[in-house]
Amino acid sequence: MENEHQDLSRLLSPRSIAIVGASPKEGGFSRNLVNAMQTLGFEGDIFLVNPRYDAIAGAPCYPEIASLPTLPDSVLYAVGDQRLVPALEEAAAAGVKGGVIFGRAHGANADDISIQDAIKAIGRSASMSICGANCMGFINLLDRTQVTGMPFSALARPSGVSLVSHSGSTWSGLVGNRRQIGFDYAISAGQELVTNVSDYLDYILDQPTTRAVVCVLETLRDPTGFLEALSKADRRNVPVIVLKLGRSEIGQQFAISHSGAISGSAAVYDAILRKHNVIQVRTLDELLDTVELFARSPAPPKPTLALGTDSGGERQLIVDIAADIGLEFPALGSETLEHVQGLLDPGMEAANPLDYWGDGADVMAPALTAMGRDDRVGMVVMAANMPGGRNFLYQCIDAITQVKEAIEKPVALMGNISSTMDPDGIANVREAGIPVLMGTESGLKAIQHFLRYTQRKPYRLEDKPTPAEVSSAGQSVVTGDGAGPMSSTDGFKLLELHGIPCTPYAKVESLADIEEFAASNGYPVVLKIDDPDIPHKSDLGGVVVGLAGIDDANAAFRNLRERYPDAPVIVQKQVSGYELILGMTTDPDFGPVVTLGLGGIYAEVFKDVVLLPLPFDEAEVKEALRTLKSYPILAGARGRRPANIDMIAAAVVSFGRLCVQVTGAISEIEINPLIAGTVRVFAV
Repeated sequence: MENEHQDLSRLLSPRSIAIVGASPKEGGFSRNLVNAMQTLGFEGDIFLVNPRYDAIAGAPCYPEIASLPTLPDSVLYAVGDQRLVPALEEAAAAGVKGGVIFGRAHGANADDISIQDAIKAIGRSASMSICGANCMGFINLLDRTQVTGMPFSALARPSGVSLVSHSGSTWSGLVGNRRQIGFDYAISAGQELVTNVSDYLDYILDQPTTRAVVCVLETLRDPTGFLEALSKADRRNVPVIVLKLGRSEIGQQFAISHSGAISGSAAVYDAILRKHNVIQVRTLDELLDTVELFARSPAPPKPTLALGTDSGGERQLIVDIAADIGLEFPALGSETLEHVQGLLDPGMEAANPLDYWGDGADVMAPALTAMGRDDRVGMVVMAANMPGGRNFLYQCIDAITQVKEAIEKPVALMGNISSTMDPDGIANVREAGIPVLMGTESGLKAIQHFLRYTQRKPYRLEDKPTPAEVSSAGQSVVTGDGAGPMSSTDGFKLLELHGIPCTPYAKVESLADIEEFAASNGYPVVLKIDDPDIPHKSDLGGVVVGLAGIDDANAAFRNLRERYPDAPVIVQKQVSGYELILGMTTDPDFGPVVTLGLGGIYAEVFKDVVLLPLPFDEAEVKEALRTLKSYPILAGARGRRPANIDMIAAAVVSFGRLCVQVTGAISEIEINPLIAGTVRVFAV
């Protein structure tokens, strides 16, 4: 069942607004709000509210919300922080359902209650949607509504793409882009005291014009609602493009000081967003190049690229960067190669990517058209530098326009040096419906996002246990009072209970116990102290491996007893194979997340791991394994016998089910190592 999101129509598509704190001061904030609405051509009523004035600039000014001729859909608050709570209470009492708070809402009111907490309480009790606090406002191009104190004098046409941003300056920069891309809805979310990104995303997805959504995120205040909105986007075939801020430790600290947000683990965010088919970008240039592709291009019939350029050197640069990011160029068919070869000067070779510029003959349009008509190709890109003042600029414009008219597949222009792209020239290209990508690296990454989206596997929203079921299942396997770490023996019992094979083990109190264990299970064996309060036991001499006989075991047992006289000791059959780490940690935003990767003593050094959000199946585990740098070793590189990948996947899936069952009862589990042999897999 999807999360209950707010009805944002009164906030984002108001038919009338009121400005509380209206002032006659030219250049003042409230006058800017009025100018913003009038500049874009808002057709609804704009009411001015301030008991100090009867009229402002020829328009009537009312003393309070209750005195307005009609109830406004939304109220814009142009007042100081200390005036926010009483103004909001007045609007709530009148029945207003939308509002925008631009200020920081800092401090406490006369009753020593946090202004932010008071706003939250008012908004929720009155079912009022509130944008902010500490935001730039929003723009709705579809209804010609510009709600911001720093208005734009001109905006591009709607594009089918909408924007939600935690960063106000980034919001301003993206809205004011010079790519002729207007965001249908551009929302500066601010501190999200009442209405959050999940609500905005859900509302935008319900709009019939929506083709894609962009989110610039510092944190998620409603992770569950956000994931439900992402699932909705996936079902409706609407790509969601996310730039996550605060990925580094220092960046997270800035996020805390900037907006009161605590950024979650970057690796967990990456894994969660990837699972939900979110397109993740790392820079604003990459974001805009990706937006432009989705805004101006039909879906490609195949996830493949053909590219032509006028530079042999820049072709090398393009293939180098493409190789770095894993973007491949398919081989062209023999008929295509033969046709293109006939267009080229002697000594030039038909290939993909293609260098088509020889001694000056203009073959750009016919060569790119032939490549685009190849059944192996899903989209066509012209890569060029197009400075003004040269005839070559117009040749490129004519060529790419001809290609666009000749084929029905996506066609794009990519500038290798963004500063050389003549503004007027590329404006003509965009006017023809052709996206222009502004940089080799950002452009190729955008192309990769665009092509991969067509290959995505729709996320399967599976039912998870309810909190009551989880708590009951979890407590049934936790020994004692459930506080603190579990012992290894209890841990092995838990794993075996959930179908995860463990190497034979036993608690021992004497050498005779070890002899009895070895008689049944054989040597070599491992001895280990089983004190849950001592982490990293191998670093402290608490684990002794490779005990080949009773004499070795006797010496090791005595040594452990001398060093740790009160610690329990366990013996376990030693097995060999590839060492993996399989663990679960509980993320504060998203709950249990499984870690899988290279294990043993190298786990913390190399950190060759992948994160798997729950739930997942064996196919997802195998796909995740293939992303590890160490996977070729597991698969049997250089003549080594491969690990049993099927058994690894089965064990990881069983572990995932265990993690779901103990949610709320166990916060962290680690199997290090999980030994993967050629036949079987064991937790040790």
